[in-house]
Amino acid sequence: MTVVSTALFGTDWRPALPGSADLLRECAARGWTVVLTGPGPAGAPALTVTAPGSDPVQAALDLVDGTAEHAVYVAASVREVLAARRAGVLCLALATGRDSGADLRAAGAAEVHRDAAALLKVLDDSLLARPRAFGPVGAGTGRPWGG
Repeated sequence: MTVVSTALFGTDWRPALPGSADLLRECAARGWTVVLTGPGPAGAPALTVTAPGSDPVQAALDLVDGTAEHAVYVAASVREVLAARRAGVLCLALATGRDSGADLRAAGAAEVHRDAAALLKVLDDSLLARPRAFGPVGAGTGRPWGG
C-alpha cells in the first residue's frame, strides 16, 4: 500500500512536481493500492480520502483496511512526515522546496528524494518497493536515497 500526499498535485489536479503523475501510474501498475490523502479527481488511479479534522494517514489506512506495517507514506512536508510517524507508517519525503531535505530527515523521513521524478528513477531500490527494510518506525538512518 502506498499513501501519497496530494501536495504532489496542484489544486487543479495537474502534477505540481515533476514525475508526480508518472509515479502514481507506476505504483498502480505494480498493483499497489494507492490512497491520496485529500480530494481527488474522478478516474484517478487511486482511492482518495478526505477526512477533515482527522488524521489523514490513519484515515487512508482505514479506507482500505490497511495496516501501518504494509504502508509507506510519500510526504512533501515536515507536517506530513510527522503525521506518518504518529500513525506508525514509514515515510519517504520529496524535497519540494517547502521544507529542506535536512528538515524532512530530522522529522523522521527514512528517505528523501528531490522530487517524484527522482524517486521514480530509483523506485525498485526505494522504501516503496520494500516497506519494512528499515525495521520498525524510527529505526531508519535518515540518510537520503536517490536524491
